[in-house]
Amino acid sequence: MWVRFAFIGSLLTPLLHVVVLAVNGLDPAATTISQLSQHELAWLHGLELVLFGFAHIALARGIRDVDGGRLWRLARTLLVATGAGVIFLAWYFAFTDGVTLASTAAKVPLWIVASLQGCVIAVLRPGLARLSMPLGRASAVALAIWMLLIPLTLFISDAWQGAYERTVAAVYAGWMIGVTAVLLRLRSSASPQGE
Repeated sequence: MWVRFAFIGSLLTPLLHVVVLAVNGLDPAATTISQLSQHELAWLHGLELVLFGFAHIALARGIRDVDGGRLWRLARTLLVATGAGVIFLAWYFAFTDGVTLASTAAKVPLWIVASLQGCVIAVLRPGLARLSMPLGRASAVALAIWMLLIPLTLFISDAWQGAYERTVAAVYAGWMIGVTAVLLRLRSSASPQGE
């Protein structure tokens, strides 16, 4: 049940994000993620973030009985911390003025959460590899892409800041969707009745 909620929450997150962008007719390359909270359907953007935050917490709960090795408990703790960080972003974006959200000040909490997300991939990867080698390899690829994107932040102009943020978010959301989908499939094949 918990992993299924994590899958649904992770899947709905990018879909809701695209809806908010499309309804507002915003430029996905220039409009930052934080600025979506200042437009029509801002509540939907907040819901998207809260849903994604709870997806992390649900995943941490859903894998608590899995033997993922020595780092598994740390990985689950990082999932909860990242989920709390994403939920904080929803609050921060909703209650911060538009001038601040358009400035570099809005990037600081986003960078902190993004760093936590990178740590989640890195620390969860060995345990995921124990469960499924393809899942471990996919996590390694996601982490490599994540790491390659970090230095690009030094070269991104304001006109492309939104595209950069969305690329980083897409890598991570895609990883979350993939992890939860594979975990659901593994549980379904391990149980005679399915999940």
